Amino acid sequence: MTKILNGGKKIFGNKKGILLIIVVAVLTVITVLTSVYLSTMVSERRSFDTDRTNMQILNLAESGANMALAELNKRLPGDMNVRLATADAATIRPYVTGNDPLGFLRNYAYITGTTQFTVFGSTATLEVPLPDYLGKGDDWDTTASIHVVSTGAPAKDSDDGPFRFYYRYWVSATSRVLRSVGPDNTRGTADDRYEQKTVSYSPNDFTVVSRHDNFAKFALFTSHHRTPNGTTVWFTADTNFNGPVHTNERFSFANNPSAHFTDEVSQHLSTVKFYNNGNSVLLSGTSNPICCESEGCETVPCKDLPQFDSTFSYGDDLINLPSSVTQTELRNQALGTMPVPGDSNRGVFLPSEDGALTGGIYINGNQGQSSDDATVLLGIDATSGDPKYTITQTRNYTTHTYVVTVDLSANQTQLVVDGGSPTTYNGKPDGVGDQGVIIYSDDDIKSFSGTVQKDTRVTVSSERDMVITNHVRYEEYTASPLSATGYDNILGILSWGGNIRIDESAPNDIQIHGIIMAHNGIFTVDDYQHGSPRGTATLLGGSITDFYGAFGTFSGGSMVSGYGRNFVYDRRVLDEGLTPPYFPYLTSYTSNIVPADAFRTKTTWRQEE
Repeated sequence: MTKILNGGKKIFGNKKGILLIIVVAVLTVITVLTSVYLSTMVSERRSFDTDRTNMQILNLAESGANMALAELNKRLPGDMNVRLATADAATIRPYVTGNDPLGFLRNYAYITGTTQFTVFGSTATLEVPLPDYLGKGDDWDTTASIHVVSTGAPAKDSDDGPFRFYYRYWVSATSRVLRSVGPDNTRGTADDRYEQKTVSYSPNDFTVVSRHDNFAKFALFTSHHRTPNGTTVWFTADTNFNGPVHTNERFSFANNPSAHFTDEVSQHLSTVKFYNNGNSVLLSGTSNPICCESEGCETVPCKDLPQFDSTFSYGDDLINLPSSVTQTELRNQALGTMPVPGDSNRGVFLPSEDGALTGGIYINGNQGQSSDDATVLLGIDATSGDPKYTITQTRNYTTHTYVVTVDLSANQTQLVVDGGSPTTYNGKPDGVGDQGVIIYSDDDIKSFSGTVQKDTRVTVSSERDMVITNHVRYEEYTASPLSATGYDNILGILSWGGNIRIDESAPNDIQIHGIIMAHNGIFTVDDYQHGSPRGTATLLGGSITDFYGAFGTFSGGSMVSGYGRNFVYDRRVLDEGLTPPYFPYLTSYTSNIVPADAFRTKTTWRQEE
């Protein structure tokens, strides 16, 4: 029995040993798996911390570089134009003649209280101040800078400009972030514990064009915002301006809604005139009543509420229209080497010497009578596609027709009078300065219309009235939304001593492409107060006048007669510095960047270790 029991005990003891071995094996496996799991967790945490650090560095660096790009956008041309407003050709020219484009950038691309570019060798550099939330933290810091080099010697069209400065820029930013180290994720303190990365914006070329500021930059400009007889001209819901607007007096707004403005609006006087349901009031505000600008004002209905998408400022400086000296200069551009024709010598002239044109197209009339007032039709040759100008003038009861066709590829101009044999000249009728075609009449132009050929820049100028009798359009433009951006044709329409008028026979919904200026007059509609509404007069360009001309009449919120206004600004004037040839300019200087989107189009980030 004992043996059996002893045998049984022996067998039982063997089972306990096997069980122990199994338990130890299981614990070993669990320990190994736990170790692997914990090791994986630590590894993944470290990988996560590394990825998070890298992401943080790149975000900080890209934010710093974007801040640098924003600073460049602010300085060029914004800050530069603040300084150029008090400059003149004598102060700008030495940077061209002395081949010092980086000096020009340093001395003009800043405003008082900000840091200038530092020029060292062939590079101008600006360390961009960053806000606290971006520039410095407890465990990170960021720096950003702008770098500019010259890509060629500056150039000038004349001693008065335009002046051109050629550059290439890039921006860069560097960020450092303190790494997470150790299994307990503690922070390191030594410099070698920092992770650092630099990003830079791919280099891009741009040109700064500095020139006399030009009246063509305005969608609307008036010296006196009223009719010549003192009548108030109200801006209503039928009035839309897309571009800068200024008056040396005050604006007048009627109804809710009233006019719509998409760009900066400014006036010299400190109060605005509101219609106020027929009992006009003067207020310093952007609506009537003013309480509509304060908190809770939505409970008070506005009687007069213009819409400003940008700023509306009061008390701005007066801007004087150019003197008659500019008119003389324009006339001389058309005359070239030819003296002013005598009173008995009427007709159309192409000044020339030895078979080559020396001026523009000059129309000589008799200001004492209207029978010889010229008609001017802009057109395009049906065969060649070249620009063609048809001018008629009646003298001694006989109407004479002059057809001027410009062969752009051959650089020649052909004149045909009354259907006779053509006379061919070398050159184009683009004035002494070769800026573009100039047509100058020393009398009225009784009919003006037509199409501006796609490769042509032209200015048509009269000393007295100019009457628009039909559409005036560019051959190339974008119809919707209305724009001429990307195209070369541009037109200036000038009257020095009279008005620019839309004739009562002009079509409904007339379209006029060009920048209009009536130095001593108005841009208006003949017989605007009679008849039925004629739709909308659409202007792609701008209007610069002494007084404000009426286009129509209204009752309440409805048109009664005449046209509503839709003035669409030609963005090429500000964005590209493009103006009609010989168009009057201001005494101050300004600048623009070419291409206009040089600092706006995001190219490629380059990441550097």
